[in-house]
Amino acid sequence: RQVALEKWARSCALCHVDGNGGAPRVGDAAWAPRLEQSTATLLDHTVNGLGLMPPLGYCMDCSEHEFLILIDFMSATNHAD
Repeated sequence: RQVALEKWARSCALCHVDGNGGAPRVGDAAWAPRLEQSTATLLDHTVNGLGLMPPLGYCMDCSEHEFLILIDFMSATNHAD
């Protein structure tokens, strides 16, 4: 998990910290409708891109397993402010 979070800091954080391009922010309620979709759908959108989300979300060396860890991390609502 630590390696995945290090990758998050250099890739996903570019958009998911400030909500750039409409990206759902870490821990934000905007994740709720996305989570209602299947995990497979979220993973597909991450790998293949969707809208302004680029394919692989700038993490060219992330595995599918790491993407699942990162989706879980970003969508969790219990992050400290």
